[in-house]
Amino acid sequence: MILVRGVSYLVRDADRVERDVDVLIDGARIARIGSIDARRLAPGTTVLDGQGRALVPGFVNAHTHLYQSMLKGRRDDLSLVDWCDAVTFPFVRRVLDDAWHHGRQEVGRLWSMLATIEMVRSGITTFVDMDMNLDGVIAAWLEVGIRGVAAMTLVDQWVPEDVMVSLNETKDDTVRLIETWHQVPKESPLVTVFLGPSAPFTCSEGLLRWIRERADEHDLGIQTHVSETAWEVEQSVSLTGRTPLDYLESIGFLASPITAAHGVHLTEGEIELAARRGVAVIYNPKSNMKLGSGIAPIGALRRAGAAIALGTDGAASNDLLDPFEEMRCAAMLQKVAAQDPTVLGARDVFRFATEGGAKACRLDSGTIDEGRLADVVLIDLGGAHLFRLTDEIVPALVYCARAGDVETVVINGRVVMKDRMMVTIDERAVLAEAKRVGERYA
Repeated sequence: MILVRGVSYLVRDADRVERDVDVLIDGARIARIGSIDARRLAPGTTVLDGQGRALVPGFVNAHTHLYQSMLKGRRDDLSLVDWCDAVTFPFVRRVLDDAWHHGRQEVGRLWSMLATIEMVRSGITTFVDMDMNLDGVIAAWLEVGIRGVAAMTLVDQWVPEDVMVSLNETKDDTVRLIETWHQVPKESPLVTVFLGPSAPFTCSEGLLRWIRERADEHDLGIQTHVSETAWEVEQSVSLTGRTPLDYLESIGFLASPITAAHGVHLTEGEIELAARRGVAVIYNPKSNMKLGSGIAPIGALRRAGAAIALGTDGAASNDLLDPFEEMRCAAMLQKVAAQDPTVLGARDVFRFATEGGAKACRLDSGTIDEGRLADVVLIDLGGAHLFRLTDEIVPALVYCARAGDVETVVINGRVVMKDRMMVTIDERAVLAEAKRVGERYA
């Protein structure tokens, strides 16, 4: 058991905040909220001090690429396609050459470790990773104790031939991924599998139909990039005669809800389609800014009633996996684009980063309520940058808090970081090994 005692601000969700309350966690779930007598709890109960702190739902990074934790700080002068050619594809080539021809795959575990450490330290308890399916990538999540959705990338066209496997091998790998990692560990899952067609223009219609069939067969979610750039939309119209989301609808791909990363260049009709079909649009403001991709139509999506979640995208196009920066940018970018400070507020983006992400990941989390999964974050409010003369805590967290204010992180009822120290792994050893191995791919 874990008792968080005397929480100064219990942020149940964006709209419900309670003061000076206790929270009891039993196993993987939140057991009780209220006034709890610690003397009546089982011996060995972990007690965390909530005084001067906010307890918030764990943040959900609803779209990222963990391998890019090895590619930070590179090129800020390229749009997406040129950036892929100059930054990501060369790294992917070296990694796959090492894996396919030399049997060396340890770099996958290490980039996974680097990214998950950064995310835990910034209060992210769940993420969706579109990645390469190397040994160790997913196993690292269990070592750290973080909750992850494996949406391993699926393609059969557009990308360079030397980084693409055959269609049959792609299908076999996907089936093995599902069989090996979906709902693991079985008794209290941390890992689930989504299917991850990279984008409609990178997949043939045959592959997209196969993905839809497998997702329905195994009751899996799907995540894909949709309308990230104007170039992508042009490609889709040239190849199919339709814009990306409209094309997916035309082939029956939206028969069950999907998550669509970016959605920057959705048409008015596609915005209505997203709302009607339950498509969750994943908003990635910092990545969209760095690559010059554009500004997602979040105001129009909200007015249509579409589901929205927040993502960082990969660390090569952001370059941080930090939900506080993402929330701030998410709100302020929409305000300046609309020239209207009311278009998107702190509570809206906080909701995107918690409830919205949890729903997109099909998780029973995102709010702090009895019976919900115990994915919670304790934030130290003592810094000068968080000083305020108001009890409005959610705006303060969105506009003032930093990743460094995250003190303790509980995921699935287990303390993963306590007093800003990783509990489950040796962080220094991981960083040293990542530097040693990573130099091969510099």
